[in-house]
Amino acid sequence: MAGVNRCSHCGPLLWSATLAAMRRLAAVVAFTGIALALAGQEASQTAKKMPALALPVFDWNACPFEGCAYRRWTARMPVAVYDTWKNSRKMIAELSPGDRVVGITGVVITYKPGRIRMDRDLPQSGLKRGDTVLTYAYRGEGFAAAWYNGTYDSEFDISFAKWPDGSGCGGDQCAATYVDLGKTVWWAKVQLPSGRLGWVDMNASEFDGVDLLA
Repeated sequence: MAGVNRCSHCGPLLWSATLAAMRRLAAVVAFTGIALALAGQEASQTAKKMPALALPVFDWNACPFEGCAYRRWTARMPVAVYDTWKNSRKMIAELSPGDRVVGITGVVITYKPGRIRMDRDLPQSGLKRGDTVLTYAYRGEGFAAAWYNGTYDSEFDISFAKWPDGSGCGGDQCAATYVDLGKTVWWAKVQLPSGRLGWVDMNASEFDGVDLLA
């Protein structure tokens, strides 16, 4: 027929292109499914159904803020060093400003959990207005160990909460208010220049070198 541009090989080319597109689509769908499965697996690894935690709560090996690192530290003030973190502790040494130690590990002890009050619904987190979120050791970057509605999550995003001093979230991102920060104590195990091991109360101490981002 006049005006028709016949092409004997166009049919196979179009079919080949269609198959290639279908393969790309299948790959995208498969990748998305894997990503969603991994996300679900990750969530299941940090959150689990359980009753509220009995106090005190011990979070071993915790370094409770972003950039926190156990390594060589330098005292910025006189620091008491104890033989243990327990109530029976006895002071074994006192660091002077400039003295160096090596931070080895630590424990964050929660004697009273913090309390976050939900001011509006937050469906993506399974929270409703009036719900209470109990917080324990802070992880950094807006995450903390938390318990809410029968679920404990070792790394729960609390960046939607406004802190008592007004810091934290801003604008439409705010969905809750920290009404009580609770009581936690961070103890760090350190090695003294003599090689002896001891414990320091990080709530009452100041060291250079603790924060990698400083």
